[in-house]
Parts: sequence; C-alpha cells; structure tokens
Amino acid sequence: MAARSGLLRLAAGIVFLAGLLAFDARASNEPVEAVWKVQRLTFQYRGDSTFYTCGGLRQKLEVILTRLGAHESLRLNGFACNEQVGNVVFQITLASPVLATEENVRALTTYTSEQELIARTRGQSLPSAEDIQRFPAHWETISFARDRRMRIEPGDCELVRQLTRSILPYLTVQVVEDRLHCSSFGNMHRPRLIVAALVPSPSR
Repeated sequence: MAARSGLLRLAAGIVFLAGLLAFDARASNEPVEAVWKVQRLTFQYRGDSTFYTCGGLRQKLEVILTRLGAHESLRLNGFACNEQVGNVVFQITLASPVLATEENVRALTTYTSEQELIARTRGQSLPSAEDIQRFPAHWETISFARDRRMRIEPGDCELVRQLTRSILPYLTVQVVEDRLHCSSFGNMHRPRLIVAALVPSPSR
C-alpha cells in the first residue's frame, strides 16, 4: 500500500512538473519546432442575435483562424447558407501548427491502407517523418477583445462562443481566460476570451 501511495505521488509530481514546463514555454515566448497538421472540419454557425452573409462570415473566420496560427492556404466552402435565419455551415480545410514531438510526427506519417493504395495507384510517395516540413513557432497570448488584428466586434460574441466549443479544441490553442457572456438580445462589449495559441514565428 505504501509503495502504491508513493507511486501515485511520483506520478502526480511528474504531471505537475510537465504542467509547469508547458506553462514556462508559453510564458517565455521562446521558439519551438513545429510541423503543419492538415485537417478538414465542419463548422455550423447558428445566430440568435447576429446574422452574417456567407461572404461576411467567411472573411471573419479567415481572419480569426489565421490569427490563431492557421496557414494562409486555409479554405472555407459554404453549404446550407441561409442568410435570413443566421444558419451557415462551412467545410474548413486548414493546416495549423502542432509541436514537432515524436508522437505528433508519427501520427502525421501513419497512413491507412486506403491512403497507401491511392498513393501507389498514382505513383506517389507518402511523406515520411524526414520529409515533413519543420518550422519555428512560438506561443502567443491573444485577447479576442483587444487584438486589433482579430477585428472582433460586440456582435461576434455568439460566433466566438461557437468557435471555442467546436473548432478551437482541434487547434493548438489553450483557453487562458473565458469570460464570454453572450445575450440573444445583443451585446454591448467585445467577447472577452484570452487564449494561448501556437503560431508560426515570422521569418527573418
């Protein structure tokens, strides 16, 4: 029993230390090695107080996602776009930074039998761990309310809340402070959300 208790304390200490190291990496803003992870996500916006045109929402999503680290090759295809009731569905294809850990690189270079068959049929080679592009990135603290590059307005509260729930979990983004209070009767202040995002470092 004592040995088991000691192991539990040791495991808890390791988890705590890992958390401290992760926090230090974000707080210090030091560069880290990253790789691109390509994903296809579905995002549905349902607005009670704010309606967007398809084009307007597409542009706003592009600004937000690229600010959070997505590559400029980001693509958004709109479906079921009903501008009268604020119901819009987007298929989002994006590449976003992830830490170049052994686990992440292995996941990116592990392919299904179908992918391997398609590659052989086309005479193509699937990227190996050595082929994947690596680049410098850094953690950046971003306030949705204060960051001018986000172009967030008070009426975007519902959009930010829905992105936080359905898209941010798929990015290398950690919520630092969530003070979102969205009203179906309209909002007076910009959405108060602060995140730490892994973003590409500018080339020198």
